[in-house]
Amino acid sequence: MPDVGGWRCSFQTPDYPDLACSYTVDWAYAGMLDESNVRSLEEMSVDVVGVSFDDDSNEPLNVFSDYDLVLSFHDAVDLDWEEVAERSALDQRRGLVITQCTVLEDLLNDVILQLERPNDPERRRSELDRSTIGTRLKRVESLFTSGAFTEAARGFPREELWAVIKRRNELAHGSLTRVVNEVRPRPDGPGKTQRVEWHLVDRRSRETRLITMAGLRQDVHAATAAYTSLLRWAAANPDL
Repeated sequence: MPDVGGWRCSFQTPDYPDLACSYTVDWAYAGMLDESNVRSLEEMSVDVVGVSFDDDSNEPLNVFSDYDLVLSFHDAVDLDWEEVAERSALDQRRGLVITQCTVLEDLLNDVILQLERPNDPERRRSELDRSTIGTRLKRVESLFTSGAFTEAARGFPREELWAVIKRRNELAHGSLTRVVNEVRPRPDGPGKTQRVEWHLVDRRSRETRLITMAGLRQDVHAATAAYTSLLRWAAANPDL
């Protein structure tokens, strides 16, 4: 008989009940085994490969501005490494905000599925996954305006979620630019001072606003708080 450990002979004759077959082979083709044994072998042979973490280089990565890259292209490199370090730090932290906001997408999917109760939830989830986070929130609002979920709609953290989504979009679609202001007399004593700021420039409206590491920290906390508020709302409405 074929087995995971190979072939085993279990033949015995009534005339010689103590005489067991000694034939053994320590392998067997998977096609000879029953389905459960084949599945067991497949599980044993799985090779886990960490594809997403395949960079074993110790070389530091830096983020450069478009101006820096143009200079490099023309072989006229004159990089301000302090600026590069500041840009990298800001980019890393705004990436944290965007990532934290992304976890809201799956939770909004669950809310929509609970409200819609579609016949094919997996297909509907796949459709929602192709939508932006703003589109998903608008869908929740449209379901509330139908009048079928009046009580649940009252406690829904709409404003909090929209504020986080708006900030996420600003950070995701904005460009960072460094602004060096003019040298001015120091207001609190002798000497002069120069203010260096980083601004986030909207690619569409070209509006610009100050961006700071402390402000981005608040953005991360706001995104986490919005997720928690949505969880509290869901827990308070278990009958949806």
